[in-house]
Order: sequence, then C-alpha cells, then structure tokens
Amino acid sequence: MATPLDVGLLQKFDVIFPFIFVLVIVYAVLTRTEWMKDKQAIAFLLAFVLAVMTLFSSIAVKTINRMAPWVVLLIVFGVLIVVAYQALGIKEGTILDVMTKSEYRSTIAWWMLSLMLIIGLGTLSAVVSEEKGFTELAAGENATEAAARGAAEEVGFWATIFHPKVLGLALILLIAMFTVQKLASKGD
Repeated sequence: MATPLDVGLLQKFDVIFPFIFVLVIVYAVLTRTEWMKDKQAIAFLLAFVLAVMTLFSSIAVKTINRMAPWVVLLIVFGVLIVVAYQALGIKEGTILDVMTKSEYRSTIAWWMLSLMLIIGLGTLSAVVSEEKGFTELAAGENATEAAARGAAEEVGFWATIFHPKVLGLALILLIAMFTVQKLASKGD
C-alpha cells in the first residue's frame, strides 16, 4: 500500500549522493592545490573518474551513505554550539577569531579531524562487517547465521571501543596531546 511517506523508490537513487559527494570533494581539493589551480579541466576529469570508480565499490557507496547523516549531525551540533555562544553574548567575530586565529585553532582542528575519523572508521567497519564479515564464512552457514554473526561482530566492535582500558588509553592520549600542545605553545 502506498503512503505519502513511502521513500522506497528513493533507495534506487542511493548511488547519486556518493557520486556527487566524491566529485565535489575531490574537485575542490584538487583546485585548492598549487599545481592544479591553472588546470581546472584536468582536475574535473580526475574528480569525475574517481567519482565513477566509487560507484563500482558497493562498500564505498554504502560507507558514504551511512556516514553522511553522522557528518550532518556533527555540523548541526557545531552550529548549535556557536548559536549557544552567541546567545550568551559572544560576538560572531570573536568566535571566528578563536576558531581561526587563536592558540586553540589547532585543538579545534584536531578534534574535528578525530571526530571525522571516528565516524569514517566506524561506518567503514560496520559496512565491511555487513558486506564481507571480518571472519570467513563457515561452510554451510545460512543467511540467518551470517546475520547473527554480523550482529555479534558489531556488538564486539562497540564493546572493544567502550572497554575501560581503551577509554583510559584514549584519555591518556588526549591529556598527552594537550600537554604537548601547551608546552610547545609556551616557547612561541
């Protein structure tokens, strides 16, 4: 039965977003590099070829499609933080200066890079686990057993990430990063 909220037909177009995403990102990165600024046509051709090559990998397409909502949530969360600071009376120019010109710009950049890597690697591992599995399929295993094994692998992944020893290591590494950054900035 068709409903106004039925988006089943949109699932056929799930390759369009990864294609456009790879095309735009690669083209933007290539045109920002010094050796490709004057060669816009070559940059577009390379971006187009990489975008088409992305379509041949179901893992790449699924990873980009699963990663996109998380990246959007990260951006929305960042915008809401900026709006909250503005609601407290801090001017937009001050926020922009802190993010781009102050001693905290590298910390903000590292946090954003870390969050993007976590999102990217987490979705990639989920897609690879779903597509191929990290362990080889046992002989005679049916689809139900494979799905249960895939769910067990995902639970095992998150159990590893949130294990107290891993979280403690992450905390120690963060403290070390901030310590080195503060010690290095004192000498400037």
